[in-house]
Amino acid sequence: MTANSWLDEEPRASASLRQAGRLVLAGLRSKKALVIVVACCAASIAGAFLWTKHSYTPEFVLRVVEADNDPSGVPRPRRQLAEYVRKAVLTSERLSEVMSHHGLYASLARRNSRAALESFREDINVEVRQNYFVEERAVGGAPRSARLIISYRSADPAVAVSVTHELGELVVKREQATRKSEATRAAELASKDVDLARQALAQRRSAVASMRDEIDRQDTGAPERAIELIGLLGSLPALEARLDEQERRASSLALGAALEQRGMGTVFEVVNDALLAPDAGSQTGRALLASAAFVFALPLLAMAVGAFASGKACG
Repeated sequence: MTANSWLDEEPRASASLRQAGRLVLAGLRSKKALVIVVACCAASIAGAFLWTKHSYTPEFVLRVVEADNDPSGVPRPRRQLAEYVRKAVLTSERLSEVMSHHGLYASLARRNSRAALESFREDINVEVRQNYFVEERAVGGAPRSARLIISYRSADPAVAVSVTHELGELVVKREQATRKSEATRAAELASKDVDLARQALAQRRSAVASMRDEIDRQDTGAPERAIELIGLLGSLPALEARLDEQERRASSLALGAALEQRGMGTVFEVVNDALLAPDAGSQTGRALLASAAFVFALPLLAMAVGAFASGKACG
């Protein structure tokens, strides 16, 4: 004879449904208790809906891609991109302007402007994903890229979107202006280096020509002057090579500066313009969700009341 397992002793699903139905009917007969329980549940859901603070954090996503030709010497995107943006781009002065523009933390700013600024910083998040700038680019390799995400947290979805968008645009404009300035300055310095190298070569050639004339004018050339001339002639190839190197570098930097000025250098492509989902800030959507939760809770409340009433009757 096979012993029954504990599963065989459990009531079937149909019996469980009949028992649930009896509890619901018992709860419906206890109208006073059911009304009180339902009212308490409705008040709890309404309170949670009205008093729960919601925050919204849209993301302004930038895809940063370096120039395809990668001219040497031009400013490269920073490896520690997020830290650079937080400290060098989103400075206190710029954040204060954004706060003033949107009227953020106005009451706190009147009491303590520094505390208001720190509160603003705490609600801003800057992070980098898929950052390939941490790796060295191989010669002839594909351009590196990274995704820069700027976000601002606020209880007002419109304010969250507006401030996040402004912060993202601030980063783009600041970086583009900085790169143009740095590339132009690098090209100008390289051009000056070319002038210096060309001047040094011209002076050395002039010295060689003068010494040759001096030796030719002498009836008996002094051996020491001839040795000095040989030394001067030997230094010419190094100066010529240096001039060629400086000219190549200046040409590369001039190309990089021209690309940056025309917006063809490092590209800041907006992937997500701080957009929220269509229903992210909808009060109606949250109200419908609360209503659905209340409707689904009604049978459970009736069962609870029915179980309490049945237990009380048995007692």
